[in-house]
Amino acid sequence: MSQAGTAIQLTPAQQEAVEHFSGPMLVLAGPGSGKTRVVTQRIARLIEKGVRPWNILAITFTNKAASEMSDRLKNLSESRNLWVSTFHRFCAHVLRQRSDVIGLQQNFTILDTADQKQAIKHVLHELDFDAAHYPPNKILACISNAKNDLCTADAFVKQFEESVADHFTAVVARVYPAYQKFLLESNAVDFDDLLLHTVHLFEQHEEIRASYDDRYQYVLVDEYQDTNEAQYRIVRALAQNSRNLSVTGDPDQSIYGWRGAKIANILRFEQDYPETKVIKLEQNFRSTKMILAAADSLISNNTYRKAKELTTDNPEGEPVELLRFPDSPNEADSIARHIRQMVDSGKRKWSDIAIFYRVNSLSRLLELAMVRHRVPYQIAAGVAFYQRAEVRLLLAYLDLINNPQNRSAFLRAVNKPLRGIGKTSQQRLTNWAESNGLSYIEAALQADKIPKMPKRAGISLKMFAKMMQDFSLADSGSVAQLLRDVIDKTGFTRQWDATKSEQDAQHLANVEELVAAAQHYDEMMEDETTLEGFLETTSLVSDLDSLENETDSKGKVTLMTLHAAKGLEFPVVYIVGLEQNLLPHERVLQEVSLRDYEEERRLLFVGMTRAEEQLYLTVSDYREMHGRSMPTILSDFLSEIDLVQTDGTTLTQGLPDTAYSSTLKEDVISEDDLQAVRQAISRKDRPQLTTAASLLKGKPKTAELPFNFPIGSSVRHPRYGLGTVTNAGGFGHRRTITVDFDEQNRTETFIVSKCPLQLVGR
Repeated sequence: MSQAGTAIQLTPAQQEAVEHFSGPMLVLAGPGSGKTRVVTQRIARLIEKGVRPWNILAITFTNKAASEMSDRLKNLSESRNLWVSTFHRFCAHVLRQRSDVIGLQQNFTILDTADQKQAIKHVLHELDFDAAHYPPNKILACISNAKNDLCTADAFVKQFEESVADHFTAVVARVYPAYQKFLLESNAVDFDDLLLHTVHLFEQHEEIRASYDDRYQYVLVDEYQDTNEAQYRIVRALAQNSRNLSVTGDPDQSIYGWRGAKIANILRFEQDYPETKVIKLEQNFRSTKMILAAADSLISNNTYRKAKELTTDNPEGEPVELLRFPDSPNEADSIARHIRQMVDSGKRKWSDIAIFYRVNSLSRLLELAMVRHRVPYQIAAGVAFYQRAEVRLLLAYLDLINNPQNRSAFLRAVNKPLRGIGKTSQQRLTNWAESNGLSYIEAALQADKIPKMPKRAGISLKMFAKMMQDFSLADSGSVAQLLRDVIDKTGFTRQWDATKSEQDAQHLANVEELVAAAQHYDEMMEDETTLEGFLETTSLVSDLDSLENETDSKGKVTLMTLHAAKGLEFPVVYIVGLEQNLLPHERVLQEVSLRDYEEERRLLFVGMTRAEEQLYLTVSDYREMHGRSMPTILSDFLSEIDLVQTDGTTLTQGLPDTAYSSTLKEDVISEDDLQAVRQAISRKDRPQLTTAASLLKGKPKTAELPFNFPIGSSVRHPRYGLGTVTNAGGFGHRRTITVDFDEQNRTETFIVSKCPLQLVGR
């Protein structure tokens, strides 16, 4: 083996994957099975066999994963010539090389989410739409979904014209083309454009596609189950000739369907590449046997998967525990006290512990409890470093220096620090610039020609534009020095230098940290330093990169959503809120989609398999939601997990050893049964869906359950009185209904098979 792999012990399955040389390969990697090790060792082995490093392309989904992979390969003599990248970074590299083909200049700007939102607001204003009535975030989400499905602005408008659409879609059909025009005139792209433009580049220009196919003869893709349609097409284009495509992933960990990921990409891989070699990594190196068995018993209920049998040589460990609390404040307080007790006893460090939840709103009470019990914590995917106001403003200056056409950067920087250029003056400048076909910088240099422009604002605009033109990386060749020049000549930190407040000190610290980041980039790139390269490293940072390093020997407890937990691991994990309408989420229960329902189960599976030694699942009899305390129903998923049930009040006093287990479903699902569910979902046939879903679960008795409570029917409850059925969700014996009790001014959710309701008519 190579130097990078001499000390690495591999399992037989891992070794088989590492030694695979040519042709497509699908590695089904269960959680904690060492897939990153396999990918890096395979790269090392390919080089050892004579493959040139620059002919290898490794793609993953986060900067963190790419960095980890690069670190493991740094001992290779040719590691600098290896392309280990995220999809977006790879696409940015391709587009900068062929920017002329897509109508952009090489120094194009990649807009982050905040800049996209500002651009949408600008477009809405130009189209005379009120942003208060048409939220920019919602419009951006719609445009993003279209781009992920490779639907251009023109195609979107055409689809709208040929279909019956709602008013909001009509607005998007006007905003989308105007937004793309704004981006083009700003020499800018958004994240989704990086993928969309690359697909069009490869599919509409065969010579370009073939050149990259020839360059990257070995393509390795990690987390393949999370690819969307655009990413799928990019991978297909790169492996069209050589077909040396190796993908690693796990259908059981596909949890990003809501943002365009398609589990079908990995499920159909063997159809796309019939000569595929399939290898299963089923040995888990992370979790105890108890945790693994509980997670496996849960995920075995899914239909859209490739079966694996997870095993581990780790100790048996403690049972997975279900902690039940009377209400959510009690839940948060007990968890904080328990964490405090574990750390004070010396059994754990703060950084050993993580708390996961399905929705961000659940963090509020947890945060209050952490503060109350003096538990240091961090929230993953909170306000990331590069999203802090002063950092974003400095990056806007650098963006404008790099790309003078960048309208968003101009508007962000032009009056900060204050220069007497108000909103009205800015609007006059932008209107005049657009009517004369000028960039905002060019218009600012001619501010004295703009009608009704106040003299003071005009002078300030010309001074600002001249200052921006004078900044140059060429003077020093250092991004860090250019950043220092910007800070000095704009008086950027002057407002904070004179005070001694904690807040201002934090602002200054953030500025200094950005300079340090630029210095690190200069040192890393040596003589290849470019301003657009540095800006690219900041614009493509993922949410997980905001996780702070430990500041002392104990670190911090981590709070995060289940979606953010992907790829992480902790000795102790709490998953909060195993209740209907939380997990599974109410949106999924309302839509009655088996595919979405199974994604909720996968989400819980991912959370459970982040735990190494201890796993706690929590429920509350009453939970604060939507501004009021509401009774809850246990999650359907709890009946599928082998666990220990515990009264939450005993959390810090040692837990009783009371077994609570469920029978596992081992039935083989026939294609006819699966087809029945698909047809029922497509027709939204609720009674038939109840029967069909029961067949999937191997519980024939469920099919006999009557569907007694149609939506709109009147029911009587012995305590709450008369009510109306307003919604229904769930499957089979876990079917739920929601009832509005008007006289009591309350809404309750019940399990159909257990609810004390009487049907009294329509």
